Parts: sequence; structure tokens; C-alpha cells
Amino acid sequence: MKFQNKISRTVKVALFLLTVMLSCIVLQYYFLRNTDSNSLRVEGFYQEQHDSLDVVFIGASDIYTSFMPGRAYEKYGFTSYVLASESITSEGVKTAVKEAVRTQHPGMIVVEANAFLYGNSNNDANQAYIHKFFDNLPLTVNKLDYILNQVPVDQRWEYIFPLIKYHGLWTEFPERIYMTANNLWLDVRGFNYFKGFTTTAKVFKPTVKSRNDELPFEDGFLDLDPKLEAQLIDLLEYCQNNNVKIMFVRAPHFVIDKTYDRVKRSNTMAMIVNEYGFPYYSAEMEAVEPELNIDENKDFYNEDHMNVYGALKFTDYLSERIVNYEELEIDPLTKDQRDTWKEIASSTNKLYRYCDDLMKKGEVRSVQEDVITLSELGNYSGDPIKTK
Repeated sequence: MKFQNKISRTVKVALFLLTVMLSCIVLQYYFLRNTDSNSLRVEGFYQEQHDSLDVVFIGASDIYTSFMPGRAYEKYGFTSYVLASESITSEGVKTAVKEAVRTQHPGMIVVEANAFLYGNSNNDANQAYIHKFFDNLPLTVNKLDYILNQVPVDQRWEYIFPLIKYHGLWTEFPERIYMTANNLWLDVRGFNYFKGFTTTAKVFKPTVKSRNDELPFEDGFLDLDPKLEAQLIDLLEYCQNNNVKIMFVRAPHFVIDKTYDRVKRSNTMAMIVNEYGFPYYSAEMEAVEPELNIDENKDFYNEDHMNVYGALKFTDYLSERIVNYEELEIDPLTKDQRDTWKEIASSTNKLYRYCDDLMKKGEVRSVQEDVITLSELGNYSGDPIKTK
């Protein structure tokens, strides 16, 4: 009898501990975490079938607001995803590249240069931006490598169990309910409709003159921050040693006096990247050229980001270079995969028309992978977007 009682107590304790553990997992995943568009974007990447993407785009908001994977598939035939996070650090870029290689073995990885172009390395120490990316990664060998080598010992558990850091978020209502609904909907359907693309429906009305007309003639150089340059070289050597086909790009911006130094640092970065044998395309330099033809009075929603008008142009520009200049090998798809990507392309076209409608009405709205946006797309056509 005593032996049976011990077994019974052991079973009850085990069940209790299991219940607590499962409850913590659910709370951490759906409620007590810093869920936003970055988490939806990163988690959507891990819902992609392994080895199903031809191209993975990596970087900060400069790339996730400017490249439309649905458009690229519809017009150029390759599958892609934007694995990006707001103000991602150089360590985040390196880890994202390694995760793309681990999960997808893509024919091409494209890195937007922003993380390496700051005037100092302060962004790499910004805990908010570090957490925005790393909190949303599964506990892989690459995430563990970052935690063990870059995170102070007393902060490591926060990266493994974000519940520790965000336990007070349960008071934020109705925001928690809204973001939980977005997470649940993403999990139920099993894929991200926009493949990481996020935008704001707004036309930027500049109050100062840009210097974009000068950029095609700018041949000056400025040194990269030493820490960021070291991170870039480490990434380039990783790609060389692992035969990773990678290219770098600088997306167009509305360049003004205070941001002009980034153009010269971009020139320096291009030189370093080229020395390692990898391509670097500065669309920023070519923004006013006829092939890209970015209209600074129409195609941006702020100084650093294009709206859907500019994103459509940039997507075509960059896709042309990936397919034709870099000779991307496109893998064949199954019928089910083709059907899904046709739906992705259609949703992207609806999103474009939705944003176009909002901007013509003068309504400013953040447009992302959320229940509100997706529920409103049914009012718009998914037919291909025609360009001149």
C-alpha cells in the first residue's frame, strides 16, 4: 500500500510539473512575449518547407519594406522569403545567414547592407533590437552559439525563456489579444501570406531637399566602424568557407545631409565585399536612373523606407539582377507549392491595391501580416500589377 501511495504521489507531482511546464510554454509563446510584426515575420520563415526557397533576403526594415516575394514569384518565377527584423544587428545578420543555410540551402542569399553602415556600433548593443530578432528564433545551434558567446551570463535565460523578461505584458490589453490572434492565425494556416513583406500606406511629403541626384556621381569613401567591419569580414569568410552564394544590396533611400555619410560607407562596404569575390548592388546610387526611376515625391513613406509604389520598382530591379546577372538556378515546384505561390502572388497584388486605395484617400496605416489587413484584402483584385 505504501509503495502504491508513493507511486500515486510521484505521478501526481509529475503531472503537476508537466501542467506547469506546458502552461508556461503556452503563455510564453502566445501571451507573455514581445509579439509584433517582427515576430510574425521571423516565425513565418520557420513555417516554410525545408529547402523550398530559392532566395532568402536578410536585413532590417530597409529590405522588408522594399522587396515583395509574391511579385518576384509571379514575374520572375523564383520563391523567396524576407527573414528580417527591425534595426537588426550585425550579429543578427550573421545568425540569420547561418539559419538560412541550415534550413533552406537557398540558391542565393541577399543581404541588405544597413546593419554595417552605422557611424558607430551602438546599434549592436541595443537590447531592444537584439531581442526583437533573437527572441523569435527557435533554440537552434546558431542561437545557442550567439547566447553563449555574446550574451552576459546573467541575461542568458531571458533569451532561452523570454517569459522571464516579459512576464508583465499580461496587463497590456487589448494589444495582447490582438497579437495573440495574429499568432494563432499564422499557426493555423501554416504560412505567411506576404513572406515577410511589411509596409506603411503613406506617401512621404519631404520638407527638405534630397541629395539623391548627386548619388550616381559620389565616389568618396568613409571607413566603416571597426567593430562592424570585423563582423562583415567574419560573415564574408563564413560564406567563402561554406560555399554560400551571397550578394549584398543597398536599397534606395531619401538621402539628406544627415544621412549622406552612409552613402560613402556603402562605397567602402562595396569595395570590401567585392574583394572577397561577392557582388554588391547599390540601388541607392541608381535610384534616379531610368531602369529603377524612383520618384522621391511618390515612392517613399519616410526618409528611409519605400511604400508599395517604390517597392514594386525595387523588386523588379533586384529580381532582374538575381535571375539574369547572378544566374539564379530556380528549383522546380510541386503542384501544391505552385498553387500556394499563386495565392501568395494574388495576395501581394491585393495588398498593393489596398495600399494604393488607402494612400489615394489620404489614410495612413501600417500594413502587415495581421488579421485586420488579411480580412480587408477580399475587397481587392488579385490580378497582376501592370507597370509601364
